[in-house]
Amino acid sequence: MDRPELRPQRTAPGRNTKQLDVAKRTTESDVAIKPPEPRTAAAPGAVRPATGRLVWICIGAWLVPGLGHFILGRKWRALILGASILAMFLLGLAMKGEFFATQSGSYLETLGYLGQLCVGAPMLVAKFFNYAGDSLFVSSDYGTAFLVSAGMLNVLCILDAFDIAMGRKP
Repeated sequence: MDRPELRPQRTAPGRNTKQLDVAKRTTESDVAIKPPEPRTAAAPGAVRPATGRLVWICIGAWLVPGLGHFILGRKWRALILGASILAMFLLGLAMKGEFFATQSGSYLETLGYLGQLCVGAPMLVAKFFNYAGDSLFVSSDYGTAFLVSAGMLNVLCILDAFDIAMGRKP
């Protein structure tokens, strides 16, 4: 307990003790204890990006997983997200997962179809080449879950790209 700020300080005759008290209160340890300043989303005078640019970023992020981040200059994030979404989608195809259809009339299958559609171009390419899953294959249910999960992960990437473009996220 021999810290200099805790030792009683002797004042020279004629020195103001109020100045010493103020100096004691503003030590380096007090500065380190202060909580960090809350971050604001964007500066008050910040310019918002054009609506057309935001729309193209979101459409690009939907069509090609990771393209929205690539347009924004986040190349490593685009590579990681795009590769992981495509890997999930390809694993779903390898496990012979099935695509949902909207003609069944079931709300659950319609939601599954919308989830798979959110992958974008990979689903359209698979449908173009007449991919059909096999419901009797052992891992077909897991494959279908991978296909839907890839679409939902792409939705999160679209929202992330939108937030970065709006300046809400660094």
